[in-house]
Amino acid sequence: MSLDSLSWMQGAGGISATMQDLARWARELYTGPMLARKQRAEMLSLVSTKTGKPLAKVSKDEPRGFGLGVAQMMVPEIGTIWFYEGESLGFRTVHFYLPTEDAVVTFSFNSRPGSTNDGAGKLATTVYKTLKNAGF
Repeated sequence: MSLDSLSWMQGAGGISATMQDLARWARELYTGPMLARKQRAEMLSLVSTKTGKPLAKVSKDEPRGFGLGVAQMMVPEIGTIWFYEGESLGFRTVHFYLPTEDAVVTFSFNSRPGSTNDGAGKLATTVYKTLKNAGF
């Protein structure tokens, strides 16, 4: 039981969906007709999280960029991914999209980001490798 109240967040953290729902939504966000071409291009226009300047794409020197509500990151074991992570008081939901494989992975778990035992990145990499090795 938590004594924390999320009422101050209003609608934030108010997702009511399955991970399958989130995967379908994420696929539509990146590749489907949900957004017009111009809107998608604006959403995917990156700014470096390192310098705050426009960024054409992430690289080893500039491994992270943020668009309009989504981020792009270079993950050595995976490659370039688009993702978003929503969080509130120890609960997180993540989606990541791998454009070269046209794959979406989603997961939700309880943990606090930024803590010394934050394993979200390791979890995402392990899920990816497991699915890839299984032929998905």
